[in-house]
Amino acid sequence: MKKILAAVAATFMLSAFTFAEGYICGNDLEKGQITEEKQEEDGFVLFGSTEKAMEVKKCDTRTVGDDTFTQCISTKGSGSAKKMERIVTFPVKAGETVKILCNNSGSGSRPLHLVNIDTGDEVKVIAAGSYKEGDVHIDSTKIDVAGTYGVYSTSGGMYIYKIEINK
Repeated sequence: MKKILAAVAATFMLSAFTFAEGYICGNDLEKGQITEEKQEEDGFVLFGSTEKAMEVKKCDTRTVGDDTFTQCISTKGSGSAKKMERIVTFPVKAGETVKILCNNSGSGSRPLHLVNIDTGDEVKVIAAGSYKEGDVHIDSTKIDVAGTYGVYSTSGGMYIYKIEINK
């Protein structure tokens, strides 16, 4: 009986460590409109609706290191963490780093907000440059508090190529 309880306890402990690290990449997703909550691998969730759709679409080819991106997640406009509109959420453990590769879909610079969904706290505002005017914007942020985090724009569309969660 003790062996069974030890095995069950070990399984629970290991499953707690397997769910945070991961990534989402536009290249790996099926192209098309996102008009409802869409669960993806590694705990990532895309929140679109019929009124505030997102889209996985073909994009201008972008290369960053060994990664070449031909598809992206387009927010297609501004979103909201409070209303859970046009937002990508994901689990993060304390001490992990969130790396975001993105551009805005217009010109100039636009804000991409990184927030803790559980507490409502804004962690960072990332000034993402335009895909027309430069390289892919890369931002890395170390997370101090475990929880569910999300990214969304408040000033127009954003192209998200990849979000990685690493130790």
